[in-house]
Parts: sequence; structure tokens; C-alpha cells
Amino acid sequence: MNTDELTQITTAHHTIISRHDVEMAEIRTTLNTVSHKLDQTADQLNQVADQLNQVTDQQQANAQQIALNRQDIASLTAGIVDLRNLVADYLQGRANP
Repeated sequence: MNTDELTQITTAHHTIISRHDVEMAEIRTTLNTVSHKLDQTADQLNQVADQLNQVTDQQQANAQQIALNRQDIASLTAGIVDLRNLVADYLQGRANP
């Protein structure tokens, strides 16, 4: 091999190494972009999970309040029925001396 052939091989080798370096840089850039987007997606999923947990907590609080309201309505209804019976007994007692 003469010096021209060695120079051509060396030049080709350097060209290949340069091309490889450019391609690796592009791959790193793409990986960084994908990694960043995955991080954003993970953050968004965490926010959605937090919101769902808040909704679940609020639904449980609402269910407890509904149960309490039903108990209060049942007590109020029973009190009204008792009052109605007392009034009816009183009126009947006045009607029959």
C-alpha cells in the first residue's frame, strides 16, 4: 500500500467516525426529547391520579352526608308523625268530654 491509499483509507475512516458521531448526537437528542416527554406524561398521570383521589374523597364525604341527611329526615318524619298523633289525640279528647 502506498501513502495515497493509506490517506484514502484514513480519510474514509475519519468520515465514518464523523458520521457516526453526528448520528449518535441525533440519537442522544431524540432520547432526551423522548425522556422529557415521558417525564411530562408521568407528571400528568400523577396529576390525574391526584384529581381522581380528590374526587373519590369528595364522593365518600358526599355519601356520608347523604346518609346523615337520610337519618335526619327519618327522625324529622317520625317527630312529625308523633306530633300529628298527639294533636289528633288532643282534638279527639276535646271533642269527647
